[in-house]
Amino acid sequence: MSITFEKVLVLKNVSIFEKASEMALADLINVSEEKSFKEKEIILSEGQVNKFLYIIVSGHVQLKQDKTILSDLEARQFFGETTVLNPLPFPCDVIAMERTTVLRIPSDQLYQMLSLHPSLAQGFLGELSKRLHQEQFKNK
Repeated sequence: MSITFEKVLVLKNVSIFEKASEMALADLINVSEEKSFKEKEIILSEGQVNKFLYIIVSGHVQLKQDKTILSDLEARQFFGETTVLNPLPFPCDVIAMERTTVLRIPSDQLYQMLSLHPSLAQGFLGELSKRLHQEQFKNK
């Protein structure tokens, strides 16, 4: 996938970006990097400091801690959002379960895009807030 318009359509269908303008998404794509992973390849390791937000363009990944599957993610889903803005060790392994292509957005570029485009910041912060809320009540 090399056409920016196609990538904008992908991002428009990702929950954290669905309310963002096309201009904001095009700017985000310009600072992103497309990367492919082979089946069973580790994308992100538990304990690794994460410096990217990952958007799955195609494929399937699992988030695993030891042998426990924490989550299955597919195209138009994302990961890394909880650690990209705060350099903390990632809490689990992320493994490609088939050939998987992602867009990676570096943390410094994400900060810049969030400050330039309020619609991106609103979606991103809204999703983080929703996940934090779910996590708080899951543990009670």
